[in-house]
Amino acid sequence: MSKIIFIEGISCAGKTTMVKKISSALAVNCGYYVRSYLEFDSTNPIDFYCTAYFLNAEYDAFCAKYSGHTDVIRRYTVNAGNAKLVRYYDNDTPLFAEPLLSELSEREFCWEPKHPVSLEEYSECYGNVWKNWAGSIDENYDYYIFDGSLMHHPINDMMRNYNISAAQAEKHIKSVLDALGNIERKIVYLSIDNIERQLINAHCDRGENMPEKSDIDFWKSRYRNDLYVYERLNEDKRIFDVEGKWDTVKEDILKYILK
Repeated sequence: MSKIIFIEGISCAGKTTMVKKISSALAVNCGYYVRSYLEFDSTNPIDFYCTAYFLNAEYDAFCAKYSGHTDVIRRYTVNAGNAKLVRYYDNDTPLFAEPLLSELSEREFCWEPKHPVSLEEYSECYGNVWKNWAGSIDENYDYYIFDGSLMHHPINDMMRNYNISAAQAEKHIKSVLDALGNIERKIVYLSIDNIERQLINAHCDRGENMPEKSDIDFWKSRYRNDLYVYERLNEDKRIFDVEGKWDTVKEDILKYILK
């Protein structure tokens, strides 16, 4: 039976690197079939980056307007109950040409949306997508490993777009976990003692501009919200302090996953 592993933590905690290392270890060293989804992956079935939101009637009208592109539109469409989500970027690569690309970006769902849906619609949409995926999961895979899909991306989006409280974040995360039903899952949270230092080091390593004080303050607030939600989840979960402990932490996480 398939198991889900959520690798969580604030920005620059090393989630993507850890997903790669854990996925490789499970597949190569342990012989498991693993499907992992990294940040900005357009094939991620339960996470959304550069995704347009349509109510069903709006989606039908959009497909009719671009009838010559219906097949490719449907290829990147995710059913969300009363709505449809259309992915229009895969990482930095656009999936559509103009004018479709601009029209889709105008309807952005969660990444700095110009016309955000209500928080209730946002959570309902997420829940419907997660429930649909859980009902069609490919049991040929032993593990599905997600990079920041449970807490990192949704809490970030909800804080920026809706100025949510920690309690509202908790309600959303619990609702989408409920949508997964009885699928076995574990939550791995990568913790950092000094958030400011880690952000600065990560920006230097990536050749990016130094984070401003507002960025650091935001991520400290994000971290507090993460911990508030984490502590209230009745799930199989564990926090791992990764600062300066990468080699040993990877082995500890593997032992926890395989336990």
